[in-house]
Amino acid sequence: MSNTNLKNKPIVKLKTNTKVFVPTQTTYFLLEAIKKKINKKKKLQIIDMGCGNGVLGVSLLKIFNNIQKLTFTDVSKESLNNCKKNIKLNNLEKKNSEFILSNVFQNIHNQKFDLMINDISGISEAVAKISPWFRNISCKSGKDGTNLTISFLKNYKKYLNSKGKVFFPIISLSNEKIIFDFLKKNKIKYRVLLEKKWPMPKSFLNHMNLLKKLKSKKYINFEEQFGMIIAKTKIIYLI
Repeated sequence: MSNTNLKNKPIVKLKTNTKVFVPTQTTYFLLEAIKKKINKKKKLQIIDMGCGNGVLGVSLLKIFNNIQKLTFTDVSKESLNNCKKNIKLNNLEKKNSEFILSNVFQNIHNQKFDLMINDISGISEAVAKISPWFRNISCKSGKDGTNLTISFLKNYKKYLNSKGKVFFPIISLSNEKIIFDFLKKNKIKYRVLLEKKWPMPKSFLNHMNLLKKLKSKKYINFEEQFGMIIAKTKIIYLI
């Protein structure tokens, strides 16, 4: 169990296990961006897609009192069970929470949301296989890491209330151009709310040949600085 100290927020207690995705910096970048844009007065229906251990949704429930309902979704039963435990751990049982086993929108029926968070896997499957983040955890995002993000973008409007907000990350460990081209082609307006570089775990240095091969094929992108591999995350806000 860990205590996650989120700047200017209450401490969120989290339990996790080896079969559940552990939050990375990207998750906290998402939370940082959402905090600045969330409507603090309106009653909100929120969905946390790819919830993992529930850190995003649990944090929002802890911080904001105007959340009418928060729906946690993940493709993993272990993750949803973990979320339920973290709801109890943070004394949030009285908040209205729902847990749905779903691959993107597959099992989301007759619901619309005021705020949609997509934190579903968005990196190349080849990178996921060698990463410490996806041990014992499935990742079906494709060679270039865009499959699940594009699936989300094709369907999100059906589930979004009028004037609803959408947040999702684009990580340089995927083919960013494919996603931005899709947004442009489909005339989806967006803003980049936040852009940050971060060092990848040192274990990736053992796989430089593979990473350089993936980069040469434009499946991913990264920088090399001071003996480190540097990736980048952009937090996207759909207007």
